[in-house]
Amino acid sequence: MNKNTDDGMIKNSRACGEIHRPIPNKHFAVINPSKMCQPMGAVQALLGVRGAMPLIHGSQGCSTYMRFQLCRHFREPVNVSSTSMSEGTVVYGGEANLLKALETIWNEYKPELIGVTSSCLTETIGDDMGLIIHKFRQEHHDEELPPIVPISTPSYAGSHVDGYDKTIKSLIENLAYSTKPNDKINIITGNVSPADIREVKEILELLDCESIILTDNSESLDAPHTDSVSFLPSEGITVDEIRDTANSKATLSLCKHADSGVKFLEKRFDIKSISGFFPVGLQSTDSFISSICELNGCELPVKLEKERGRLIDAMVDAHPYNYGRKVAIYGDPDVVAALARFTAELGMIPAIVCTGAKSNRFLDDMKSVAEESCSLPVVLEGCDLYDLHQQIKENPIDLLIGNSYGARIAKEENIPLLRIGFPIYDRLGAQRIPIVGYKAGISLVDTLANIILEKYYDESGHEIESE
Repeated sequence: MNKNTDDGMIKNSRACGEIHRPIPNKHFAVINPSKMCQPMGAVQALLGVRGAMPLIHGSQGCSTYMRFQLCRHFREPVNVSSTSMSEGTVVYGGEANLLKALETIWNEYKPELIGVTSSCLTETIGDDMGLIIHKFRQEHHDEELPPIVPISTPSYAGSHVDGYDKTIKSLIENLAYSTKPNDKINIITGNVSPADIREVKEILELLDCESIILTDNSESLDAPHTDSVSFLPSEGITVDEIRDTANSKATLSLCKHADSGVKFLEKRFDIKSISGFFPVGLQSTDSFISSICELNGCELPVKLEKERGRLIDAMVDAHPYNYGRKVAIYGDPDVVAALARFTAELGMIPAIVCTGAKSNRFLDDMKSVAEESCSLPVVLEGCDLYDLHQQIKENPIDLLIGNSYGARIAKEENIPLLRIGFPIYDRLGAQRIPIVGYKAGISLVDTLANIILEKYYDESGHEIESE
């Protein structure tokens, strides 16, 4: 693959701002999916609540899979409980298993919150988790039990993005109540890395903005090494803070696909809601910070202004190498759309984008990117990595961006892979690398340009001619 000239750029009869949505030529199976099941997102959201214990109402394999994926990505010990459903309980129902699991968790761990997520198994047999939890509370009416929040997350529908979104909404729906205004801003981060959450918190601190982060796994999934062992998240948003979200002056969702809680707070408590592009790159970060400044009544601090200037400088420095390079991006819809917008800002061509979720909002975002960049991307929505690979064969690219599952495609097509997203299991440090904000954008620009230099330029800095 070589650097694209004007003749090599995607051109056809479509007008600027349009997108191409090819229909996959297979309908018999999903091959190498570009998404995960809902409980995965639910568990990650719950691990951002201090003292919370995620409990998956399903088979033992469900919780084992969650722990396996989370541990190999974050390199942290993760506790996920299970009701250990078996063939017999499928026939007779899982009430006894759920009651016993709640009893064990309460007696052994004394959590501050228990999040009970369903699975494809318990959704199929129709267990009423809310009723079973009510029965458990009646049996322990003389004890001060923690909040027990039921969350419907069938694995056969939606994705981990939906599971995260449903969990945030369920937490707010079950816990939030109005008392007196707190002059804070609720921030729903989406299913992002601990480093991204820390970067968001640092930006909010620079803007002198009091906030409630929903949810904050920046410590529980990237904890410092200590001599103590904790079976529950020792830090994160507290139950009281979740209750207090009903008293904030606004709610800002960094991800459009994690805004159900935003809409609930707006409808129930009349709290202003804002959602936009995930703040990666220049324009999207500008929008995020402008929203905070407007809500908080503050000016852009000098430090952030300098970081913004350095990002622009880095973009100019890298432009000769990034310009015209075709990129394929896959992963969560909000992250894919934001990265497509940022690569377009760099003069690159987001030629193919792929997400496993079916989403009209993702399509709208990609239309916006197409209009801003006058590129004509191939958009794979509700597709898998097999579909992505077929498109790459038809439309060769220079760079692939996504999680570790794309490594085989990169190797077969002899193109570099920039690992971003979840899961990343064949490299270290994913939980410590942010992509949000100006400062992270600078690092991302350098990384992209250096990958291009390493692959397509020789030691003397001359571009290698196409084969």
